[in-house]
Amino acid sequence: MLNELFQVLIFPGFLAAVIIGLLYQGIMRKVAAHMQHRVGPPIWQPFFDFLKLMSKENIQTKNSVGFLMTICPIISFSSMLTVIIFVPIAGFNLLNFSGSMFVVIYFLVMSSAFLAISGFATRNPFGNIGSIREITQMVSYEFPFIVSFITIGLLTGFRIAPINSLYAPLLPFTFFAFLMGALGKLSLPPFHVPEAEQEIVAGPFTEYSGPRLAMFELARSVSFWVIVSIGAVLFLGANNILSFAVNSLILLFVLIVFRVIFARLRISNTFRVYWFIVGPLAIIDLVRVIFGFI
Repeated sequence: MLNELFQVLIFPGFLAAVIIGLLYQGIMRKVAAHMQHRVGPPIWQPFFDFLKLMSKENIQTKNSVGFLMTICPIISFSSMLTVIIFVPIAGFNLLNFSGSMFVVIYFLVMSSAFLAISGFATRNPFGNIGSIREITQMVSYEFPFIVSFITIGLLTGFRIAPINSLYAPLLPFTFFAFLMGALGKLSLPPFHVPEAEQEIVAGPFTEYSGPRLAMFELARSVSFWVIVSIGAVLFLGANNILSFAVNSLILLFVLIVFRVIFARLRISNTFRVYWFIVGPLAIIDLVRVIFGFI
């Protein structure tokens, strides 16, 4: 019982997700800065930002819906934390059963959905536009992202299961669809359309401050840990703590490269990329798996 509590609350559970997620964000910002010939912030900067936001005051306009502005970041963060229970991280298998993949997909969608709702709750024009873009982007990236899950699920009994083989080279289009979906879900370039700072300030987060904004930042940090961990487990054969650490850093570096080399797309182009390029490619591997051509 104590061992299970330790795994859920400490490692690889909630505490590790928060600490390593914030660390991933710091590493991403630091490495991206060096790639762009900048010094960049220290890798501990996300920790400082979080603590500073927690010490600030929650401010809202008189037209905003205060209850929704409070509950949305909490649910978004809690949904991401819940996913960790179903992912066998570093060889630790907390709760995994046939069909658990669908539970993971549900909570991943739930986190993104409440992020979109949060913008509408502010009743700010920039927040509304950001939420509309978030919903449009969700409709775009969830299609190939879920197809990639289903393709692997047909081979694992729809479980997020540690494997001994590398599915990335065996199912390259599926792996590509997962990476593209991860970029959209994490709002990384070229798919950071909902928060286009030069156009709509901060998108859904425009009116957020203090602990509410801190919770959203924490949810995003945990999502880094969750998405990278799922990719390492499903596609790169991370079935022990060493392979998990190495493969996670490889995936994180790939995401950093995408962030640095691509500029932001228009929302219409985002839809076309996911539905007319990434989606059909993902379906090719899905058909291969269904008919046994692997």
